[in-house]
Parts: sequence; C-alpha cells; structure tokens
Amino acid sequence: MTTVLIVCGSGITSQLLQETAQRSAEAYRADITFEATSYAAAASNGLERADLVLVAPQVSYDYTALKAVNPRLEKIPDNIYAWVNGESLIKFAMTELDKNKVAG
Repeated sequence: MTTVLIVCGSGITSQLLQETAQRSAEAYRADITFEATSYAAAASNGLERADLVLVAPQVSYDYTALKAVNPRLEKIPDNIYAWVNGESLIKFAMTELDKNKVAG
C-alpha cells in the first residue's frame, strides 16, 4: 500500500482533501492510502515514512526544510487545493508517484 501524506496549516483542509481523495482512490481502484496532518504535527504523523508528501500552498514557505526530511514532496496545485478536488488530487498524486517510481 502506497501512503500519501497531505500537510496543511491546521489540518482541517488536509482532512477534507484526504476524505475526498480516498473516495476517488477507491473509485480508481488505486492502492493508495491518504493521510492528513497539520504542519505542526507532520513530523510525528509520518512525514519521513510517506511515499509521497503533498503540502498545501500556504505551507510551501517551508518547502525546502520539509523536502530535506522527505525528498518525495510536492506542492498541491492551487486549483486542486482551493476546490478541495479529491479526484484531481488522486490524479496528481498518481502522476507524482509514477515519476518517483513508487506506485505500481
């Protein structure tokens, strides 16, 4: 199972994205589990071990430091984040995982 960690400022929007993305992953029959966390709790909630880390636009100010912990880190595109679009997020995640050769 591939794990994608979604990180946002407080964890609220990441939780909403996690729920919609997980439904889309099931619809696509993708072997991906989405997890959500706040920026403050990311280190203790799987930042290091995640197969892919997706950060919200407002957390990208610390992109370099986060990427040092897990190089498989990408910024969630603004249009996906703003619309809490789970289907677009799963497509984005699958593309990034494919680039990193993590997903089968």
